Amino acid sequence: MKLLLTCLAAVILSCPVLASAQTTAKPTAKESLRDRAIKRCKENRGTDCESDRGLREWLREEQPITDAERQAAAAGRRHREECARTKGKAAGC
Repeated sequence: MKLLLTCLAAVILSCPVLASAQTTAKPTAKESLRDRAIKRCKENRGTDCESDRGLREWLREEQPITDAERQAAAAGRRHREECARTKGKAAGC
């Protein structure tokens, strides 16, 4: 019984620590897209994390997807699924 209470107390006490660790990982609203791109580039050991050309890929990933892009991606998925269902995987859809 004491072991159970001790474990329960340890879990309860560690929850605020885990919650604060998760909130620090999220980017703040004040951080610009460029700052987040530089940070991600360096975390992934990018070779050119300072110039515009080197950050182009990372900046593209930081920008939110538009409704038109979302619809195009959904249409592509539906097409591939339909093609795989009707022609089979060997057809090369």
